[in-house]
Amino acid sequence: MSVPATTAAGSASTTQSNPNSTLNKNDFLKLLVAQLTNQDPSSPLDNTQMVSQLAQFSSLEQTQNMTSAIDQLVASQTDSGLSSRATMIGKEITWQLAADSSSSTAPSPVSGIVGAVTIKNGQISYMTKDGQSVDPSTVTEISDPAGSQAAQQG
Repeated sequence: MSVPATTAAGSASTTQSNPNSTLNKNDFLKLLVAQLTNQDPSSPLDNTQMVSQLAQFSSLEQTQNMTSAIDQLVASQTDSGLSSRATMIGKEITWQLAADSSSSTAPSPVSGIVGAVTIKNGQISYMTKDGQSVDPSTVTEISDPAGSQAAQQG
């Protein structure tokens, strides 16, 4: 004997969502409204449960606001770092190359004129006029090439 499938008269519609996405404030409110709308009349939502859910919502909102503020701070710091390092354009820098494991001699310092300051994958680097990318942490000396020429002429 087969039993036919039955459906509820007030079935809820479902929406497809990205499985990698996270819930936001609007999703939480939709869930809360759906819970209140579809609650069992003989066993309504307890006040403590309601307060608990509202506290969770408040916590979620504060966390999202804090995340947004931190993102803005990081962007501001990156812009500030780029701006402050832009003063290096036109300066002569000397830096150490990484030691070559196949050679027993220490690496010699390399010099060049900074032509640009770039950000790649969140890391700031100097681009010399001859096309070399230099990590600022490897720079050992900074000089003004115009100042050194004036000293030689005077």
